[in-house]
Amino acid sequence: MSGLIDLTGQKFFRLTVIERANTKGSALWKCRCDCGKEVIIQGGNLRRPYGNQKSCGCWRKENVKHLCTTGSANPSFKHGHALKGKLSSTFTSWCAMIQRCTDSDAERYPAYGGRGVTVCARWQGKDGFQNFLADLGERPPGTTLGRFGDVGNYEPSNVKWMTSAEQVANWRPDRKHRGKKNSPLQATDTVNFFPLPAPNFPELQAVN
Repeated sequence: MSGLIDLTGQKFFRLTVIERANTKGSALWKCRCDCGKEVIIQGGNLRRPYGNQKSCGCWRKENVKHLCTTGSANPSFKHGHALKGKLSSTFTSWCAMIQRCTDSDAERYPAYGGRGVTVCARWQGKDGFQNFLADLGERPPGTTLGRFGDVGNYEPSNVKWMTSAEQVANWRPDRKHRGKKNSPLQATDTVNFFPLPAPNFPELQAVN
């Protein structure tokens, strides 16, 4: 492994590196999570600041579940959006929004809360989810939560359920290398302009 930083034995959050998993190409490492599960992960995802991989996946699930089953999230149960540990897509999108804007330990916090993106008071607190649901309605299949102009904060006047195509068309001008933006930024949007990385639509995944 000449020229390669040996990560064997090192621990990254919940992951302990056991051994190199390949001999050619980008370094892949076999890791054991604190929960006991073993996974193969690229070295870059372990070592970079705010690494993409904190666990085998259990940490994210536990963190979102905790967020959504304690404190302000409890009232949502009466709506049937979090029954017996099964969270609706609308509920998980709300949880993910709150998490990436308020939880400094969240994987995506640096790109949102860490850059000043906030969630309006109406969508937080005791009645946060009910208000979110009343303002946006149920999340339609094939959509994720998007902000107009891809800038500004999460609030009723600045978000909607968007398809992947709408999300790409909604990217800011500085993302023209990744897609075209069809609608101009509003003056109020430029006040909260944040240089965020291109979205990868994580809410289409099981957790978000």
